Amino acid sequence: MGEVSRLVVSARLENVRQACDFIVEAAEAAALDERAVYHCQMAVDEALTNVIEHGYTYQSNGSPIEITAEMNAGVFVITIIDEGPAFNPLEHEAPDPAAPLDTREPGGWGIYFIRKLMDDVQYTRTANRNFLTLTKHVPRSDVSGAPVEETDALFPVRQLDSGAVIVSPSGRLDSNTSPMLENTLTMQLEQGHTWLFVDMIDVEYIASSGLKVLVSIWRRAQERDGNVILSGLQPRIVEIFEMVGFDMLLDIFPDIDSALAAQAKKT
Repeated sequence: MGEVSRLVVSARLENVRQACDFIVEAAEAAALDERAVYHCQMAVDEALTNVIEHGYTYQSNGSPIEITAEMNAGVFVITIIDEGPAFNPLEHEAPDPAAPLDTREPGGWGIYFIRKLMDDVQYTRTANRNFLTLTKHVPRSDVSGAPVEETDALFPVRQLDSGAVIVSPSGRLDSNTSPMLENTLTMQLEQGHTWLFVDMIDVEYIASSGLKVLVSIWRRAQERDGNVILSGLQPRIVEIFEMVGFDMLLDIFPDIDSALAAQAKKT
């Protein structure tokens, strides 16, 4: 058995970031590679958000969630323990990534990501507490991670013409910061800017809440004969988009210049 790292936080969405940072630090200390660290971070983000939103339905009254992490015989093991009502997320029917794109709902991808990103997921109910155990089997390698910067309250917007803008989110797009992106994009739609170029070059992380915002705004833009066009996605974020087929739903370009050039050819 390896050394166990432990963190206890109150069941509030604003504490999910702290739990993710804790897992990143533990995974890096266990010498997981960058891709595996990202997978563990996203799985914990989705799991805690799921507990808070659906287990406690935001009514935790400060109840604790305990997160432990350890490296044991080449397996990185994460355990999430909460005191909410019995809730087995593995019984939740995950969306079908093979379903036609126009029939998909933007939400409900959290459990799908957890199952897809981790090598094993187990749930038990013991002593009136929920235990969710996530394991990752990965080779060890050096990790050169950088701390995630805080995002501003509003994301920068640059107007191109009467109907197009460039929105530049940064940092993390998770359950705490995705509303900032939604508010920014919604404001632009309401101002008549229906062509929304979202430059993701400075986005280091995206959770299902961020994906939900992008797809919801894309649908609203389409209804107004506009579009949401993405650029500058990091490889690990491209992997998430490909995992759920959103790369076929949204127009994605390697950088903002190529996105703008492609649109210019259509007009």
